[in-house]
Amino acid sequence: MADGGSDKTRNSVLRESVLGILAGCFIGFGFSTCMLAAGQLSPEYRKAEPGMFNLLFGAYGFPVGLSMCVINGASLFTSNIAYMAAACIQRKASAGQGLFVLLWSYFMNLAGALLLVQFMVAGHVFYHREEFTIELALKKTSYSFGATMTKGILCNWMVCMAVWQGNAAQDITGKLLGIWFPISAFVTMGFEHCVANMFVIPLAMKLGAPISVGTFIVKNLIPSTIGNLIGGAVFVASMYGLAYGDWETAVNSAAAAAWARATGRPRTGGSSSSLSSSDSLSERPDPYVAALPTTVTGKSVHV
Repeated sequence: MADGGSDKTRNSVLRESVLGILAGCFIGFGFSTCMLAAGQLSPEYRKAEPGMFNLLFGAYGFPVGLSMCVINGASLFTSNIAYMAAACIQRKASAGQGLFVLLWSYFMNLAGALLLVQFMVAGHVFYHREEFTIELALKKTSYSFGATMTKGILCNWMVCMAVWQGNAAQDITGKLLGIWFPISAFVTMGFEHCVANMFVIPLAMKLGAPISVGTFIVKNLIPSTIGNLIGGAVFVASMYGLAYGDWETAVNSAAAAAWARATGRPRTGGSSSSLSSSDSLSERPDPYVAALPTTVTGKSVHV
């Protein structure tokens, strides 16, 4: 993932712009599928069988959008958060480069989402099928700032894990399976994805939802964006940086140094254990010992 973030810093502005617009469109296609399939179930059924409706709504639709981003290639803001945070942690990108990629992809995703809104409206795709979209947008703008931000954290935790799993697979089937389970789970649980909301709520506004631009930005876009940033950067990139990356080495070294200062002897055991100079064979004062040859696979080497 760190290498992927490093690669993004070498993309031209034109490439990042095109891939960012495509990502916004792809996510819009995915959410449109949700709303035009499970979203068209009757209100009575949705109320009577909320579990089954949530399962159907999550299982088919939105995974299509992220699959297109991962397999075909697109620059999605929410996954870029983990990419760029990992690259910065591993010192493969600067903070300035990471911030540029995130800001650029964010506004290109917005442009792509709004472009697809125009196509959907011009094509009357939601004609006589707008009720659920409006209902969903009103619901998304009714929560408190904290609730929306928290659902944004949970959302991008799942999204970035889906991208991680998709990238780990070597074939199309594996990528689809790696992406499908976390994405369908987050949609089923009703979490908040800021790029999806860039499409859903403006579409609902075009279809007649009584939502102002200010309400959309303050009640949903800002808190969901902050939550997505925390979810991808903290709970994916930073956690795995602590487990496997440069941060693990730094923390282990700091812990070993603190242990040595506190106890007067080096810490033993684990990957961070080390020998003091007095315990190192090559650093003992006897020059004979320092020059003592040791046989390894038939060859004489010096300790």
